Amino acid sequence: MPPSRRAALALGLLSAGALCFEVALLRLYAVQQFYHFAFLVISLAVLGTAAGGTALALRTRPALPAGLAVGFAAAVLLAYATLNVLPFDSYAVAWDRRQVVILALYFGSASLPFFFHGWFTGAALAAAGSAPGRTYAANLVGAAAGPPIALLATAALRLESAVALSSAAGLLSAALLVQRRPTRALALGLALALGVLALRLPEALMLRISPNKALAQAVHYPGAVLTAMRDGIAARLEVVESEGVHNFPGLSLNYSGPLPIQAGFYLDGDGPLPATALDPAGAAARQLALSMPGGLAYLLRPDARALVLDPGAGLNAALALAAGADQVEVPIDEPLLLEMLRGPYAPFTFYLAQEPRLHWLPTTSRGALARRATYDVIEFALTDPFRPVASGAFSLSEEYDLTVEAMAAALQRLSDDGLLVLTRWLTTPPAESLRAWSTLLAAMGRSGVTDARLQLVAYRSLRTSTVLVSAQPWTAAELASIRRFLDRNGFDAIALPDLSSADLNRFNQIPDDPYPALFRGLLEDPQQLQVTFPYQIAPTSDDRPFFFHFFRWRQTPEVLAGFGQTWQPFGGSGYLVLLALLALMLALAALLCLAPALSRRVRGRLSFAGGLYFAALAAGFMFVELSLLQRFSLPFERPPLAFAVVLSLILLASGIGSRMSDRVRTDRSLLFLGGMVLGGAFVLPAVVSVALSWSLAARLVASIIILFPLGFLMGIPFPTGVRWFTAGEPGRVGWAWSINGAASAVAGVLGAMLAIDLGLRALMILGGLAYLAAWLALRRSRIAVPS
Repeated sequence: MPPSRRAALALGLLSAGALCFEVALLRLYAVQQFYHFAFLVISLAVLGTAAGGTALALRTRPALPAGLAVGFAAAVLLAYATLNVLPFDSYAVAWDRRQVVILALYFGSASLPFFFHGWFTGAALAAAGSAPGRTYAANLVGAAAGPPIALLATAALRLESAVALSSAAGLLSAALLVQRRPTRALALGLALALGVLALRLPEALMLRISPNKALAQAVHYPGAVLTAMRDGIAARLEVVESEGVHNFPGLSLNYSGPLPIQAGFYLDGDGPLPATALDPAGAAARQLALSMPGGLAYLLRPDARALVLDPGAGLNAALALAAGADQVEVPIDEPLLLEMLRGPYAPFTFYLAQEPRLHWLPTTSRGALARRATYDVIEFALTDPFRPVASGAFSLSEEYDLTVEAMAAALQRLSDDGLLVLTRWLTTPPAESLRAWSTLLAAMGRSGVTDARLQLVAYRSLRTSTVLVSAQPWTAAELASIRRFLDRNGFDAIALPDLSSADLNRFNQIPDDPYPALFRGLLEDPQQLQVTFPYQIAPTSDDRPFFFHFFRWRQTPEVLAGFGQTWQPFGGSGYLVLLALLALMLALAALLCLAPALSRRVRGRLSFAGGLYFAALAAGFMFVELSLLQRFSLPFERPPLAFAVVLSLILLASGIGSRMSDRVRTDRSLLFLGGMVLGGAFVLPAVVSVALSWSLAARLVASIIILFPLGFLMGIPFPTGVRWFTAGEPGRVGWAWSINGAASAVAGVLGAMLAIDLGLRALMILGGLAYLAAWLALRRSRIAVPS
């Protein structure tokens, strides 16, 4: 094999390993800690890349490529060991200063593999001289293979196996580059050993999860037994059998019957989603079902055809059957759950998954709402764990099933006299329920309901609130049945068409019951309440799907005063952590970018226009990528699958664009790219909404049609910029690579904040403007753009 082709293959292998590790790291953080850390992975990767570019710029003697590949392989294993051994505790970081140091080591070790990959790639670009397109293409095409490898390894083997394969890719890359046969044989032997390790992972090397995870606490309950573990593309499922599993949200305190035993299903360590030993045909099951808040819908609509959204491990579906539903349809939000219910836990759940009246839909909850079927009852089941309200502690969790678009679609799927049921947790203050009510009322307005008070009722148990919406105004007979149900179960009214003061705070008595007045405020003047309420309760949408983002900037003094006083991740100030991370990223980015400027070892200086050009490319790529990843998680139904599809398609197309970069006018391609991104910000949401009803194959084809041209254009500007702005000087190439990576790291954190505060469309618009800024920098430079 010619040396140039061997070097390109080595770079492609290393890039595949880097992206495989990036995807694995995203899943490792989600399982071990919380979703808070998952968004950081992209920023950590590009920050490490920037550091590699700085090292290239500052080093006068070129590093050995094989040594960098070995460094990457060793750094992957070190990062996993650090992740698994250091006892980082996000709950204690507010008062334990040691956790700050541990967190720095935690994230620093995670960036180290990307440092070696960035250095390796920058050196390859510098060695390419005036023709970097082929080298950059090898980097991007190799990287495009990384996400699918990570997901396939995770689904077929274990999540941790993807880490071993990432390290093995680094060793294979080194084996292609070394000249001595014994060294090459050693590298190949170590890669083979890691491959075997991936196939047969010892229990001692399995991931340790945070002690604050629900699963970690459940397994320490006396007599608890972990009975099963499965890894899938989007989640890790673990099952715990324990007498401590009791999960019946909103169950009436008047219920005196027996409670069926439950097993806890935990996804990524969170839960439990209860699998319940309940025979839907039994009399005890019907008594239990009619003592739950949602039982009212089936009492009002006997023999209903029902759709249960967010079904978890099947509790609400079993209760619907027990309450008298004739047919119940259930979407498959997580295939691992159905696999477990049809397999080991089929006898435990009285073969619920094989129940003839229960129909499993081959789609997620949002996909189910895109179908044209109609239902007598549509229930938004409460399967989320209870989350005490704090200022943005869970801001980064997107919930596409709790948006205006989702609820409006549910209202459209109701039959002429159908009912919608929505149950949420009551918190103090009740931000979660208020946001759900606000979103539902906005959906009713969008659906043409002129007076919501005539078509809904709301009531509460001690810990939950429930809203029932009827497709038609309530009749007198229905209101009488509703009152009897509330009296029998001791549920307190929040909103009724004929509500009186005597109906309020009768059973679950609390001081100064605020809920009826708050609900009335949403009915009469929602904008006023949304502005004045201490927490963010405006309706969520597909453009801003962050349901648990309750933070307002005016809360900052209160949050800081209470920092360390609450038992939540980062003291409950998760959103402000983003701000702190942004400041940290800016400081590190400035350090990495200024180091070459201050060093006498770097020959020549990168022009201001050149620095702006590479920074704008980075910001544009990152903003567009983050927006697309969020958008496509809806049609592809699971964020890790969307991550793999979107990232792989963009990288593959960008690789082809990079290879063709010397044949295309870069200034024109940048102008066209900026316009395409700006247009896509307005067109893409409509396309995604329509695609929800398509088959997975059709959605994949549509994604290729949309993403491939975009990715092709995104791959053109960087290699041509390297050729024009760096004049082949390794120091300048490293500097450009460092600026691109540092700007990407800042844009990763900033992009997450912008998506939360401004929305995905605004984020994509900013991406388009960044590409236009790169075009302007190119036009204002003194470089003669070739035709």
